[in-house]
Amino acid sequence: MRVLMELTSKKAELIVPFHYTEWLQAAIYSAMGQPVAQAVHDVGFPVDNRALKLFTFSRLLGKYRVGRETLSFSSPVKLVVASPLKIMIQEFVNAIVFRNEFRLGPEVLTLSQITVDNSQVDKPYVRVKTLSPISTHSTLSKGDGSKYTVYYHPREQEFSQFLHQNLVRKYLAIHGQPWRASDVRVHITGKTESKMNIVYYKDTIIKGYSGVFDISGPVELLQTGMDAGFGDRSSLGFGLVELMGRR
Repeated sequence: MRVLMELTSKKAELIVPFHYTEWLQAAIYSAMGQPVAQAVHDVGFPVDNRALKLFTFSRLLGKYRVGRETLSFSSPVKLVVASPLKIMIQEFVNAIVFRNEFRLGPEVLTLSQITVDNSQVDKPYVRVKTLSPISTHSTLSKGDGSKYTVYYHPREQEFSQFLHQNLVRKYLAIHGQPWRASDVRVHITGKTESKMNIVYYKDTIIKGYSGVFDISGPVELLQTGMDAGFGDRSSLGFGLVELMGRR
């Protein structure tokens, strides 16, 4: 399920820093309400020594101009939040409708419109457009024992490989049972030239790719990606897509 919000600023423009992901994530946790936010943030859904949060969100959607260190959005702006957990979406919607506002950093935005959508996948292939970049990575060790991160490009086979593995983990977290063994794996192909996005989150540099993609695989795993995000770091605002149609 996903929530589409239209948010209005009291000012002529909404001004945010280039790297505003931390602001968005904090605002979404705050809007969830303390009990839900604490359970999701502090506990999550443990799988393979990872605590999955099972939600994701888009970038701010709307017209903007680029400043030296900021982005200035024309009001209103749109934001999409998605999760496979109906209770999380329900609590989020109830809380934000009750408050009628969304606090983004120092800015207080007014909720002008909200809709809930349940995008369903019914075929083993989808064409999607990213609403936030898709990221896959590996953490590797150097000879001295130190760690470094490798991010994969959509043209590399590891991109699809790790995308599939991530969806299998999310499926287990959502349904409480492992994905059945299958020779059919998730595969992603760029239909446009993928744009690399570099996002700074706290002290971490994260690379992801945006564009139009064809994704094929088992329907259940594609649905998992639609609801919980494709790829890594979903709860940091990566991997949210919208359906464009079928191949």
